[in-house]
Amino acid sequence: MRRLINYVRLLLISRDFPDKKFLLDEYRISYTPSASIYKIQTSETEANHKQNLLIGDPSISNVEYSLSVRSGLIDLNSSTSRNILLSPLEYSKDEIESIDGLVANNMILTSQEATESRFKQYAPLSNVIHISTHSFLLKDQPLIIFSPQKDGQDDGFLELGEIVQLNLSSDLVVLSSCRSGLGKIDASEGILGMQKAFFDAGANSIVVSLWDVNDKYTSYFMKDFYKHLAESKSKSEALREDKKDFIKNYSANPYYWSAFVLSGNPTSLKLEQTSSFSMMYFLMIILLGVGMYYLFTKRLLKN
Repeated sequence: MRRLINYVRLLLISRDFPDKKFLLDEYRISYTPSASIYKIQTSETEANHKQNLLIGDPSISNVEYSLSVRSGLIDLNSSTSRNILLSPLEYSKDEIESIDGLVANNMILTSQEATESRFKQYAPLSNVIHISTHSFLLKDQPLIIFSPQKDGQDDGFLELGEIVQLNLSSDLVVLSSCRSGLGKIDASEGILGMQKAFFDAGANSIVVSLWDVNDKYTSYFMKDFYKHLAESKSKSEALREDKKDFIKNYSANPYYWSAFVLSGNPTSLKLEQTSSFSMMYFLMIILLGVGMYYLFTKRLLKN
């Protein structure tokens, strides 16, 4: 499975897509690990939480790798299984701030505050959980990286066993990181990874990635995704419109936009817009009304 995804990724990089038609031009697309999980997810009632959790820009001091990729690539010291060198994410903070500028009621955890312990504290209380960080597979076991902690309470590596114990009631979890949709393949259960773990923890739907994603363009991608969610579009429609916008404004190459997929309940969720976002639309309506009034009165004067 992983070899197939890597092959598709390389194929997408090597090709040009100037005027191609894509499935999303006609359809909204979402996925599910199984029919039974889909039935459960679509029958779930909306969460009562108003707070959203936006966590990202973890404190990472190693700079050996390029800043342009939220890389799932790691450098492991053979004598220490958790001695991992990763690059800082240059655009992760911009991504969190952009989303915070679109939707209200957010708990923001960035830099030194973006720890595993604080994530575990606020995740069960959140309607939308957005995680902008590194993730990767270590011997087929997915890990999510958070800022290191001095108290030693948690090690900064969120594992599957810890995810399933989160006791979530979230409408949406977004894993804005690399390869967050991959894992070990099981003949009966499908992919045993973060997606299934968050479902087991109580999440209603989840957005994950299938390969390494570009840091800069992912921040743009996520901002537009939440813009469409804030306009009361369904999750599947918001992701579809987001990808169409990306093709129009940045690149038609699927390598940059098709890595992220939605799984679980595809319906809409209630997001309260920030005052500035709401005011922008209010002003646009006023300007439109003034323009129509001007044209109407101008025609009356001519007559």
